[in-house]
Amino acid sequence: MKNEPNVNKKNIKNHIKEKYGIDVEKLTFVPIGEIAYSYLLKASNKDQYFLKIYELNRLTENKLHALDFSLSIAHQLNQEMKINQVIYPIKTENGLLKTEFDNLEIVILSYVEGDMVSEKQSKTNEFMMKLGELLARIHQATNTLNLEGGKSLDLDISFRKDLLASLKEATECVTSEDKNYNKLQKMLKPQMDNILQSLIYLEELTEKIKEKNKLELVICHTDPIRHNTLINIEGTIHLVDWDGATLAPFEQDIWFFLNEKNLEELIRSYKQIREIDKINEDFVVFLFYKRVLEDLTDWIYRMLFEEISKEQMKSDFEGLEEDVLPFLPNMKKIEEELRKNARKWVKI
Repeated sequence: MKNEPNVNKKNIKNHIKEKYGIDVEKLTFVPIGEIAYSYLLKASNKDQYFLKIYELNRLTENKLHALDFSLSIAHQLNQEMKINQVIYPIKTENGLLKTEFDNLEIVILSYVEGDMVSEKQSKTNEFMMKLGELLARIHQATNTLNLEGGKSLDLDISFRKDLLASLKEATECVTSEDKNYNKLQKMLKPQMDNILQSLIYLEELTEKIKEKNKLELVICHTDPIRHNTLINIEGTIHLVDWDGATLAPFEQDIWFFLNEKNLEELIRSYKQIREIDKINEDFVVFLFYKRVLEDLTDWIYRMLFEEISKEQMKSDFEGLEEDVLPFLPNMKKIEEELRKNARKWVKI
């Protein structure tokens, strides 16, 4: 979760007026996400938008290289393919999807009145059916989109270097007066074997997929979890945060839900639009291991090597405790469940 940056809002408002022709009445910081700083933008004519501000750091560096492609995809899906549940970037008066301002990247997005899908809502049959249908429509649209700038299958695990450096830094000191360092060390040391074994296994999986598998690529959101899904008063769901949109196997968007009890509802609704009767178990498992280890890297690297506020440090510790550490002792068990449930895709 982000904390508000020290930016000059007056200058940003002037920049938006100049580039977009939008007269900004108010910017309200929204403390969500990990990559960009987010604001609710209210214009003087009462229109509302969503503003994202990106600054260059370790987390955003790779994302910014691919931002032109992901913004283009979201815009095409909504404006050309008429998939209105895709939140899309607003063009500048010169037809651009983003602008640069004072070493920052500025993106203005369409706004939908709604709430983030709750944990309870995400477990319902209705939500799974709606999500399966939406993902299938997005994947099905691939061949009609302009894919210029899209990458081929990304099996990159270059975070490995930063992970190993972070683990070394976090565990090599015997005594320290830094309470945050000591807390981090106490959290990581019992998990070192699990982390390193998981990293070795991920490397083996990566080579196996490179050597033996040819996977069909479609447009994927890459993170369609409930935190990136809004639901409005009519019950329509909308996918937000398209920063990671890329070409990937369809498993990239569905692996998150394979261990849900009502997975079958998602499969049926998906197949009604896009009939596909095979799934690559190895790629599913690759995605799971990569997600856990990459999230681990992002948090501990920032805590150790970047200057962050006390609030950000607290938020990062909460992220580690809730979203990473519970998985590490249970990676193999979760993998077995993922493989077993992936086979349901073929049977239904």
